[in-house]
Amino acid sequence: MQDLENMKMNNKTVHILKLLQKLCESEEIYPQKKLILDELDINERTLERYLKEIKSFFGNAILAEKKLINERVKSLTVYRLINENDTIKMLKNLLDKNSENIGWIFSLIYENDTKSLKELNDDIKDTATKKLTNNSDIFVFKTNPFEDTQNNFFANLQKAVKNMEYRDVKYEYETLRIFKNLKCLKLIFIDNNWYLACETEDTQLKLLRISFMKNVAYPKIKERYQRDVLLKYQNYFETMQNAMTLYNVGQKEAVLKADSKISRYFKKEMKPFFISQKFIKEESDGSIIFSIRYTQPLEILPFIKRWLPYMQILEPNVLRTKLKQELQKSLSYL
Repeated sequence: MQDLENMKMNNKTVHILKLLQKLCESEEIYPQKKLILDELDINERTLERYLKEIKSFFGNAILAEKKLINERVKSLTVYRLINENDTIKMLKNLLDKNSENIGWIFSLIYENDTKSLKELNDDIKDTATKKLTNNSDIFVFKTNPFEDTQNNFFANLQKAVKNMEYRDVKYEYETLRIFKNLKCLKLIFIDNNWYLACETEDTQLKLLRISFMKNVAYPKIKERYQRDVLLKYQNYFETMQNAMTLYNVGQKEAVLKADSKISRYFKKEMKPFFISQKFIKEESDGSIIFSIRYTQPLEILPFIKRWLPYMQILEPNVLRTKLKQELQKSLSYL
């Protein structure tokens, strides 16, 4: 029985590799394509499952689109690699149909990285130039996601993340440290700063702020780390609330009360400040009760302090005590 299961798994691996080869050769594939069904000796349902798995794994590199094939009455889902023309077509479509809504994007890019717009083809460049002219008196950007992208390290780290490579980083925050053989997982823009999410040699997840890096170098280790290292942290990347969100630490819940003077910012229909933020109820005096989940006090206390004296911690008591201690320490300096 085990041999049969191994054989099935080996067949699947071979099939998916063949499908990937065909996609890389710019072939369009759909589950009903008889030539491939015959070649791989599989049915439509199996081929469809393989294609969905490839799409799920490679994400934005694979395009699944509805097309009419030959003389079929109904359109089929066709899978293929995304190419440069797709990107240009999408960008032009966005400019033509959503110009009033996305013009700020081009203003932001132009203000911080003029080189990128020079690489556009002429018809898109003309349209973008008109949008920039129209938007010059509208937008001002104070939070700049291009803050650290111009230094010598960003391109190096971008390559490391893309290729799942290691890097040695000299880092100065309070003290100077040398991190050897960091697995570069993600570049994250959060709290108005760029961070490198990386795994250390002792398998600890760290967020290193790029502006604190003194040097980024290629390590002695030349091989790439395995994708399962990255997948281990996928849920953390999707749910992290700020740079103080801890990995693999159970969440606690804080119940907070926003006074009527600030309650408008915490009403049910307002955009939440945290991913985990939940509206609970509105009191008769106009105040709002809501909750936020957190992994450590430092994740939410700075936020609470910004709203003082109009915000209270109702629960838990340990968080309220922590806030009192910090406020008393601050007052002692006055």
